[in-house]
Amino acid sequence: MTERSYREKESHFSWWMPTYVTVLIMGISILIMFNLDELTARSMMNDDGLVQILTAVILNAGWIFCLQRALRKIPPAFKWGQLSYLILIYAMREMDFHRRTTEETVDRLIFFTGPYPLHEKIIGGIIWLVFIVVLLHFVGRNFRSFWKACREKQSWAVHVLFWAFLFSGSQALDKSMWHGDFAEVAFEENMEFGAAIMMLIILLKYPLNLPERPAELK
Repeated sequence: MTERSYREKESHFSWWMPTYVTVLIMGISILIMFNLDELTARSMMNDDGLVQILTAVILNAGWIFCLQRALRKIPPAFKWGQLSYLILIYAMREMDFHRRTTEETVDRLIFFTGPYPLHEKIIGGIIWLVFIVVLLHFVGRNFRSFWKACREKQSWAVHVLFWAFLFSGSQALDKSMWHGDFAEVAFEENMEFGAAIMMLIILLKYPLNLPERPAELK
């Protein structure tokens, strides 16, 4: 398919579909939170609440989807394998999985410098070392294609940026002066939920052989 025919086939709704779906679901969830009593709403956003459970389900679906494509050797199988590991760590972090095996979150410096068991530090260090190596390799091999796609305003690249906005925004809210306020918790948890939705839609809608994909200009 030529670039021109691809642009003609891709409708406005299809181009923006990941954004429309994510914003719609987030908006409905936030409206529900603000129309419930605070105690009920907070319970739905706790670690064992509905919003967190849905976020975990979506993230786990993401890495399993990538893994099965890697195991089936669907090109590019190596990239699918890398992405599977990265999303697995992402899912484990969002589920606070490390708190089940360690006394402190393993992504904080205090975990490695504080008075915590040596074996926990070794395990945590190995996990993060592998994560950093895989992440740097994945980004290094794909950044040029991603940057080119951003300049060409390709749909998949724009939505990766939107995912990054949702993810970094949720982390910023978590460390803000409003941390713990009901409004902050509602927006933070739903931005994490939205980031998970966006990530899964990107995986399902766009292939990973990105350099071979035609430009998707609006």
